[in-house]
Amino acid sequence: MSQISRGILALLACAVPAAAAAGSAFAIQSSKPPAGFEQLDEPREVLVDLYFGGHKVGDAMAIATRGRLRFEKPQQVVAAIPNAKPDSELVDALTGELASNSDLVCSQTNAGKCGTMSPPVASIIYDEDRFRADLFVNPRYLATIGAAPAYLPVPDAPPSLTTSVGLALSGSDRGRALFNLQNRTVLGFRNARIRMSSSLASRLGWIADDLVGEVDRPNMRYSAGLFWAPGLDFTGQRRILGAGFGTQFDTLADRESLRGTPLVLFLAQPARVEILIEGRLVTSGAYEAGNNELDTAALPNGAYNVLLRIHEINGSVREERRFFVKNAQVAPIGRPIYFGYAGLLANTRPKHLLGASHTPFYQLGAAWRLSRSVALDASALGSDRKALVEVGGWLITPDVRVRAAALVSSAGDKGVLLQLGSGGAGPLSYTVDVRRVWTSRGEPLFPLPTYVASFDSSAPLAPQLGNGSYTQATGSLGYRLGPAILAVVGSYRADRDLPTDYSIGPSLDWPVLSRNGVQIMLDANAQHTSSTNAAFVGVQLMVNRGRMAVAGSAGAASLAQRGRGSSVDRAVGSITAQFSPVEGPGTQLNLEAGAERNVDSTTARASGTFTNRLGNVRADLLHSFGIPGATQYGLTLQSAAAASVHGVAIGGKDLEQSAVIVSLAGDAPDVPFDVLVDESPRGRIRVGQRLSLFLPAYHSYKVRLVPSEADPVMFDASPREVTLYPGNVETLRWKAQSYFTVFGQALRSDGSPIANAAVRSERGISETDSNGYFQIDVTHGDSIAIGEGKGLRCNLELGKLEVHNDYAAIGKVLCK
Repeated sequence: MSQISRGILALLACAVPAAAAAGSAFAIQSSKPPAGFEQLDEPREVLVDLYFGGHKVGDAMAIATRGRLRFEKPQQVVAAIPNAKPDSELVDALTGELASNSDLVCSQTNAGKCGTMSPPVASIIYDEDRFRADLFVNPRYLATIGAAPAYLPVPDAPPSLTTSVGLALSGSDRGRALFNLQNRTVLGFRNARIRMSSSLASRLGWIADDLVGEVDRPNMRYSAGLFWAPGLDFTGQRRILGAGFGTQFDTLADRESLRGTPLVLFLAQPARVEILIEGRLVTSGAYEAGNNELDTAALPNGAYNVLLRIHEINGSVREERRFFVKNAQVAPIGRPIYFGYAGLLANTRPKHLLGASHTPFYQLGAAWRLSRSVALDASALGSDRKALVEVGGWLITPDVRVRAAALVSSAGDKGVLLQLGSGGAGPLSYTVDVRRVWTSRGEPLFPLPTYVASFDSSAPLAPQLGNGSYTQATGSLGYRLGPAILAVVGSYRADRDLPTDYSIGPSLDWPVLSRNGVQIMLDANAQHTSSTNAAFVGVQLMVNRGRMAVAGSAGAASLAQRGRGSSVDRAVGSITAQFSPVEGPGTQLNLEAGAERNVDSTTARASGTFTNRLGNVRADLLHSFGIPGATQYGLTLQSAAAASVHGVAIGGKDLEQSAVIVSLAGDAPDVPFDVLVDESPRGRIRVGQRLSLFLPAYHSYKVRLVPSEADPVMFDASPREVTLYPGNVETLRWKAQSYFTVFGQALRSDGSPIANAAVRSERGISETDSNGYFQIDVTHGDSIAIGEGKGLRCNLELGKLEVHNDYAAIGKVLCK
């Protein structure tokens, strides 16, 4: 029903005699209507528009009286509220006579103090002039917007393959050259893949680091083959030949936000919300009314306070402060983690591709986030010889992060771990890691893996490589005083039957100048270890000038070796220059040279890196003066390839596990196009070329082309959206055609001009003037249709035309 119809009904319902007498001043101030207007207090049925958060959500029949409103069907009103929880209290609050709160209807006199309420359950603001009822609900009766998990769509890429290759050569002028050829190949189809990482190295032969099949399901990944199980704090990862499952968040669209504490903000009306850290704007976004889970993907890791600045549509601005925690090592709130793996241990053995043993292995674990501050985890792993159980927890507050864990085994082994870290607020920062392990037989807690360099695996951490019982403590303490940073770093390690190793020392970094690409810093440090004493004091200089960068240092150093009874004091320094003579979207060349003099040696080095769409190559040369045969060299080459049923592309400078192949056809070979991925230039392509872009998996991308020059060319400028999982290769095809403008005169067979006739080509629409002259955009091979009225009279086939400055004259054209 229209507002006009509603107004007529209201007037009819409120009709009064025409000859009503005017009331006295006393009668006007009375709560009762004046004489003759008594019907204003009588109930009347109206159809009202329901609004929530500034948006219309429905309509409802109601009974209106002066200052009151009663909904005929309150259940339907509650059902119209977005994200409302099914709660009887909410229905009860909107049942019966409701205050209209018409004084809160926004007008020119109350801007910024209107249009919002904070009821204990629910309330309304009724504008009887517009028959509009705005609904307001307490946040606890609304579900959180954005709380439901949103997953990336399953890719529709065909069966495809990505492969990355790296070759490293190294040696010296008198030593034997060593090599390592690495390869990672992923064969993918939609959300499933087979992945293999292998290495062919000197003295080791061909060794597979992993050979595994994986399938991603929402929130879970299933694996089978040769792969690394996660391990424990005390043992690190273990490679097994088996199968398993584990919770995964890679396919979640908001996985970057997932590791952070949810920031839920209630909005009574739509608003723009800014998130600031220490006065610096980090991110902003527009949100609807209700309980909103803010997007925290752009916020950095750590524990700190954030300021929420809310700009509401009524013009008011308010602020709220929240404590935020983001930690990739802790289970997200409301998303427990589960995993389980079983198989045979498969430690690397030289010249054995898989290296599987006969030792069984199993591991089960889970992690929970109980609140924004507390998280727990538990894991068990074992073999046929022993079982180990580890339990741990996290405490995260604005001032400190605490990790504690304990381990026991069926063989009597024990371990404890305590880690402390500052919350990140204030000038003081510190980290502490203390662990103690007792083994009953003086052997490692679990059989150690053999490490081989590959694209995906990383070396085991030192705390996981103890030979038996050991005690280890590491710590750092830092204080920021203006631009200067004063720190103390120390470590302690005591293994059974081995000498104790320790070190401790202070350092000072003080930037004294940073202006116009020039930075000067004072640097001082000292270190006392179990075998040496060392100290340095000096100055560092860094200069950036376009494609040239120079860094240098100068100072004095001292080194004393207590075991040998020797001491050296020496002036030391270094200088390094970097130059990039070639730098573009597809090709880069970086050259570097430098020399260094330290306490016990003097060296010179040179290196160069060349990168283009096929890959990259780096060469290094290092010479130590005064030492015979001390010239060392290194050469590394990296490239990639992608293939699918739609084609093959060779070359890639980014060694990622998924790719997009961009191909360009057409008749504009001289026009270069920049390929933009999420609005960032990633390469350049011309007609007849194919460009492979290797991109990180588990992302959705928007890819489009932009001409690098202002040329008359026609192509599809809209972005293409693709989703990539590991092994996926999407092929995107474009066609670019050059166009030019033709000019001519359309004549009938008797020589008279065809005036005011439609002219059409595949590239545009035009019209002849009163003398039959026209111009229109065409491409080579196009035809032109000319007609009068409703019918087309002739079609002109354009032959070979001479085009000058994107223009061609075709003269007089006869339509027969």
